[in-house]
Amino acid sequence: MRLAVTTAAWLGALALAGAATAAGIGANDDTGKFAPDGGARFFSQMSGVGLKQSVMTVRFLPSDPTTIPDGEALDQAIPIAQLAGLRVTLAVYPYPPSQVEDGTARPGPFAAWLRQLAQRYPTVKQYVVMNEPNQPAFLRPQFDKRGANVSAARAGRFLAAGYDALKGVDPTIRVIGLGLSPRGNDRPSAVDNVSTSPVRFLEALGAWYRKTGRTRPLMDGLSFHPYPYRATDSPDKRYRWPNAGFANLDRIKQAFWDAFRGTAQPTTATGLKLYLDEVGWQVDTRGLKGYTGLENVPVTDPRTQARVYSRLVHMASCDGQIAEVNIFGFYDDAPRGSGFQAALNEVDGTPRPSAGAVRAAIAQSGCTSKRVVWLPATRVIGATRPDWFIRPDRTVVRFDAAADEGASVVACLLTGSLGGAAAERAMKARTPKTPGCTGGEALPARPVHIRLERTDLVRSVTVAVRLVAEGSEKRSSTFSRTYR
Repeated sequence: MRLAVTTAAWLGALALAGAATAAGIGANDDTGKFAPDGGARFFSQMSGVGLKQSVMTVRFLPSDPTTIPDGEALDQAIPIAQLAGLRVTLAVYPYPPSQVEDGTARPGPFAAWLRQLAQRYPTVKQYVVMNEPNQPAFLRPQFDKRGANVSAARAGRFLAAGYDALKGVDPTIRVIGLGLSPRGNDRPSAVDNVSTSPVRFLEALGAWYRKTGRTRPLMDGLSFHPYPYRATDSPDKRYRWPNAGFANLDRIKQAFWDAFRGTAQPTTATGLKLYLDEVGWQVDTRGLKGYTGLENVPVTDPRTQARVYSRLVHMASCDGQIAEVNIFGFYDDAPRGSGFQAALNEVDGTPRPSAGAVRAAIAQSGCTSKRVVWLPATRVIGATRPDWFIRPDRTVVRFDAAADEGASVVACLLTGSLGGAAAERAMKARTPKTPGCTGGEALPARPVHIRLERTDLVRSVTVAVRLVAEGSEKRSSTFSRTYR
């Protein structure tokens, strides 16, 4: 990433990176909560692998707003998990989405329910509030009739209410926000799965937050679910813009910074941590006992999964801005089609190779390769000086305007010889509709092809192009060249 930062900021970030400790590795799984022994065997097995935390789900039912679902099971499981040495995190959100959509679910009752939950379990000091609100399976609608995102604002209202409620019970409770899905199609008119990409969801959330004038944060940490696009992908494989996976965490950090910089909400540049609360590579379970149905997605094999999980532990250990990584599932779900089979153990608790691989990776403790040092970009990421082509008769100039993120492009022929700063000032007021200008929208691997034709051959002209980052109008890059 191309960065423009102060020396002091660089030194501060490098100091933080050098002092970073290994991310906490855990599992997101409700199996122990429902076990006949209260999870004693389950949580002991988790500790034996070296896991540090257990994430359990508690859903707020809008039609029954004072009930804590599975409360008796939680009463038993939470202390057993903590006695096993695990930090307990409760993942909370309103459900079902139909009751969010019809208005039955409201932030006020949700906040009251959270206060009740925090008072019932005073030893639980960490909550993930909301779950994949950029997906229609958890929050609807995603867009209004004009095609504008509305899910971010709705999620923001629940998150703000939840943050204030939990801090009101105990200021030391850590509120982790959102649990974003790694993908979304950003298509309001899609036939199905009308969803929002994580980058554009964060942009919309930041716009809503600024509009409210809120002076308190929304969250103490950002939860993101960096599942692979396919379980056959390596953790190094990047998603296409504007989605993001484990290899695109820089994209999530930048989007969050663009959305919230200069507000009361900290970003990863000012101390916020990432909580990767769900991640998993599904494996082939054919021929194994205890499973039902047919698999409906590509899967990997157990040994490849083990190598991937070991690599994830090491990658997270090298990024001081990652606080936790939680594998989705410590035991597999039994149904193949509707469940998830990415756990460290088969459905009956038989360990997979990944259990030993994760144990060994955790035991190494700390970064064993190059540390990740991320700082926010202040210009358009990946924007570089174009390879100008000027026709021999000097009447036509052609070039491609490209970037590594979404960016708007304006290109113009300016009269006279203008240096870099002068060209940048002149371009700020121009649009593709300005006479002598053109433009478009650039995406990674999809540049804007520019052709400008000159009519005045008497004076010098400057060809200039300005790119503005999709996520922030404050990040722009301008390039120019003068010719006669």
